[in-house]
Amino acid sequence: MKHLQTCLLLVALLGTETGCKEMLNPQPVGTQTVDNTFTDFSGTLSAVNGAYNVLSSGTLYRDANDLLYVDLASDDVMWADSKVTSSAYNLVDYFELPADNPMTFRLWDNLYRIIYRTNVIVNRVPGLNFPVTQNRNSAGLSFKDQFIGEAKFLRAFAYFNLVRLFGDVPLRTDEIKSPGEVNIPRSSAAQVYTQIIDDLRDAASKLPPSYSGSGPGNERGRPTRWAALTMLADVYLTQKNFAEARNTAQQIITQSGLNLNPRYADNFAARGGQENSPESLFEIQFANEGRTVGTAPLGNNYGFIMGAVNESNGGVVGLASYRPTDNDSPDNEPGFRGGLIQEYETGDLRRDVTFQRGLGNGGIQRWLTAKHHTAGSGAVGQTNFPVYRLAEVLLIYAEATNEAGALDAPGLEYVNRLRRRAFGLPLATPSAEHDLKAGLTQAQYRDLIRAERRRELALENKRWFDLLRYGADFANTALKSNQRRDSFNTNRMLFPIAQIELVNNPSLRQNPGY
Repeated sequence: MKHLQTCLLLVALLGTETGCKEMLNPQPVGTQTVDNTFTDFSGTLSAVNGAYNVLSSGTLYRDANDLLYVDLASDDVMWADSKVTSSAYNLVDYFELPADNPMTFRLWDNLYRIIYRTNVIVNRVPGLNFPVTQNRNSAGLSFKDQFIGEAKFLRAFAYFNLVRLFGDVPLRTDEIKSPGEVNIPRSSAAQVYTQIIDDLRDAASKLPPSYSGSGPGNERGRPTRWAALTMLADVYLTQKNFAEARNTAQQIITQSGLNLNPRYADNFAARGGQENSPESLFEIQFANEGRTVGTAPLGNNYGFIMGAVNESNGGVVGLASYRPTDNDSPDNEPGFRGGLIQEYETGDLRRDVTFQRGLGNGGIQRWLTAKHHTAGSGAVGQTNFPVYRLAEVLLIYAEATNEAGALDAPGLEYVNRLRRRAFGLPLATPSAEHDLKAGLTQAQYRDLIRAERRRELALENKRWFDLLRYGADFANTALKSNQRRDSFNTNRMLFPIAQIELVNNPSLRQNPGY
């Protein structure tokens, strides 16, 4: 999968749907165009690989790390210095982000770059014919179907993030071929979700269950059928379609052959684990070489936002700007409570895998993020970022089953297996001390499952979206009552569309309250 990131960065595939119209009519680089790219297997594979490039070399998961910084809006993550309000990221933390800001522009821009590239693939690939020797993947399935499935998976990923961050958004599934086709109005969130579900269902039908790891197009780390179904279960849960969320999660659990890793740390290479492990469903792939210049692939730059200020290699003052909330932090507002650090029970091994003590801003020892950054490795790291793990599928099953009426025995067992692992116990052996008890009420299980999800998936870019799913009352308690984010209100459950997009596309309308 590291080779997947070595893409051609096709100039013709660098357009965005709204804004930056000049990118739709780029000056050719050599003779590489869309038309002569989609002529053979090699060119098509390069275009498919290029769709992933936004994830590993854009500003979503590296550089500005915008998707990670979305969680500053949650009760799990806080900015490096809560007393300084000059940065867009700190304004996210305090719900004071104006419409005229670079962060939401980059989020919108990069996600629509993915959509543009995948639309081209979905449009062009069906008409291609590959030689017999390049017709089938390692699972014996059609490469053409796989490429369409990968594109639809990534398109669904982009729209799923857009609709949760911004609400109604422009919906386009066709290839843009002229500047006059760029500006379209926002479609309803319901329409966007319908498209996401259609894409993921089709992707699941086309993607292989696994990859051999041998040969172009068969690299491990590409999305599988199970990755598509996992995102689909997540979408159903977000829509409160609990029956479909449960059924889809159950299909993954019973049919995928995936297993939980024996130890929680096994999920994270920075903590001695394995990339694309038996528990992994989809990860953002970064380079083992950790390169920052030249051709892709690139290393991540999590050292800048997670590492301690005094790290010997790469330490800078701006480090530790993505760190967990802590009731004991000197930066807190009066009355601050509900910090992530305090959510862990005594003996829960996940705390010391996820966090570490280090020198933060102001020369103060603080809790910093550890699960994605190898201490002392400097500014540029090598480890992947997890998007979906089997642990989340187990939690989706439990939450959906409980919300549909009552937590069943399998759902209770799934949660308890995560808890046993958290305390270093055998996964399949009941624990009188740490297992959740049978026979509790739906409301009691709801609180327990939400707390377990918060600990299990901490700092994996989940919590803000969880707060949105739990609803305004829950979010208000977590953010305004507990953590003194007094500017939070229901309008702030959506981000503002960047002002430049409204200027470029008169068909757009701003979200309320901005």
